[in-house]
Amino acid sequence: MPSYSRRDALKTIPALAAGLAGCASLTGRDDSLPMPTAWTVDVRTPTRAVRPPSGPLLVGTESQFRDDPMVSALDPATGEERWAVTGGKGRRSPLGFDDRHAYLFSRAERATAVDYEAGERAWSTELTGVDRPDPGVVQYPPAVAGDTVVVPISGVEHDVVDRLLGLSREGGDRRFRADLPASLAGAPAPVPAGDGSQAGVVAPLLDGTLRRFATDGSESWRVDAGPSPSSVTVAGDTVFVGSATEELLALDAATGEVRWRAPLQNTVFSRPLVADGRVYVGGADYFLYAFDAASGTRLWRDELAAPVTRGPTRVDDRLVTVVGSDILVRGHSGTVPFDPTALYVHATDGTLVDEQLFERTPDGGRVNWAVAAGGGVYVGQEWQLARLAPEVLDAE
Repeated sequence: MPSYSRRDALKTIPALAAGLAGCASLTGRDDSLPMPTAWTVDVRTPTRAVRPPSGPLLVGTESQFRDDPMVSALDPATGEERWAVTGGKGRRSPLGFDDRHAYLFSRAERATAVDYEAGERAWSTELTGVDRPDPGVVQYPPAVAGDTVVVPISGVEHDVVDRLLGLSREGGDRRFRADLPASLAGAPAPVPAGDGSQAGVVAPLLDGTLRRFATDGSESWRVDAGPSPSSVTVAGDTVFVGSATEELLALDAATGEVRWRAPLQNTVFSRPLVADGRVYVGGADYFLYAFDAASGTRLWRDELAAPVTRGPTRVDDRLVTVVGSDILVRGHSGTVPFDPTALYVHATDGTLVDEQLFERTPDGGRVNWAVAAGGGVYVGQEWQLARLAPEVLDAE
């Protein structure tokens, strides 16, 4: 396929615009999302929704205002709020979770655990050096590793001491502090214990290194992965990460040894997705890729309309990916706008199922993310959270 074909088509074909306008009319508003939705609710700057296997749909908010809940539980079928927990004034992180609690931290200088079955705060621990104007300090969610919650405190403007803080899952007691030599380049990922190694996290740094830390704060290994690694995914005994060296890397989680490198054509902004022996990753090169997780062999790729900024995420045999929109790029770039913004649905074999272009800002503001959680697909906007209707995943 020529490199200009789909991105030019999405920008120029009037028939597509007319079709999207027709989809928008399903909700009765000209500027609504250009695809059918099961429901929408008003939420100010919602963070990525999560749904524990035995729990409700959980959503946080980046809002700094006290009146906006820091965690809400919603009925996945209707969007109705079951409960909400508020907190102090200050921008909040995305949510981490385990089989009992949701975790977050904020520029109110608190780390908090919420019991999502009871809808009550389980504990709250004071933090220091987090109340800064730096836009990146609460960018990433806490990671749960063994009996420890690892809070990733790291900015992009040199006014924050970059560090990982380990807290007890049960009571929030401080376990360790590991200072970092550089800012985080992406979100750390938890690593289970195994092969004689403790549970811990793998953290990507802007100095080009990947570092594994145990739950006592000790550094287990470090690897030079090249500049600006992406957020990390750990699946089984393998770490997957994208790099500005235009590669996808697979590393042994116990030792850090590189198992394979697969070529891309640009850097990676989002976290790779691993499922059923495949690694799916979207690049700033306008492509969505699938690789064999064991060998690194490329299985397919499909050209999109803009750099992949969120996803892919998976529900059943469908992949949902967002391209374009605004993204905070760690390092010197800051917040970078990409156009156009579009949402794609692919089958896991690479077949394009649906593509929806956001030609103008819809009601609810710009689209910030899309995520699969508990069998549904949710879209977060500046002032709105929506669940997509099931037919979006079945369009042909």
